[in-house]
Amino acid sequence: MPAAWRRPAAALRRQRAFTLIELLVTLFVMALLTGIAALALPHGRDDAMRREAQRLAALFDAARTMAADGSVPLAWAPGVAGYDFLRPSPRGWTALRVEPLTARGWAWGETSPAHDYVPLPRRDAAVTADGVRISVEGGSSAGDVPPGWLVFGTEPVSPPIRVTLRDADHQITIASDGIAPFALSSER
Repeated sequence: MPAAWRRPAAALRRQRAFTLIELLVTLFVMALLTGIAALALPHGRDDAMRREAQRLAALFDAARTMAADGSVPLAWAPGVAGYDFLRPSPRGWTALRVEPLTARGWAWGETSPAHDYVPLPRRDAAVTADGVRISVEGGSSAGDVPPGWLVFGTEPVSPPIRVTLRDADHQITIASDGIAPFALSSER
């Protein structure tokens, strides 16, 4: 076989091989797609409870500040579908429509409350929402507040507050001594 015929075959073999750059780019794209897919997967209830607790800690700090600055008490009312922040009015407690203190559904729940959601008063100081028990301890006192609602008074310093989210496997507590910002603690 003449040497001229062998060169084109060797050139063809080189063209069919992948370069190191092509392999690295392919691996990078695969890693990127895997990361995006992992973020899109639903997270477990423990993750949802932790995210909700972090959100509540920030909202409680905002509500405490807003109540003290505005000299009007505010209440946090948890319910089965979600929660809302309320203020007193001549007709009783009405929904506060000030961002970020608006009605929200529970992060682990499957239902979202309506825009005008106000949780129903209960006799028990705790509520269970989709398998998670929410209990409230402390806060300011107000005569017409149902058990389980948390009241932020008009003073910059409040009584100690403790809100607990508990399911079968996990417990997260959101607490403040009345002066410090709300902080989380977790137990299994």
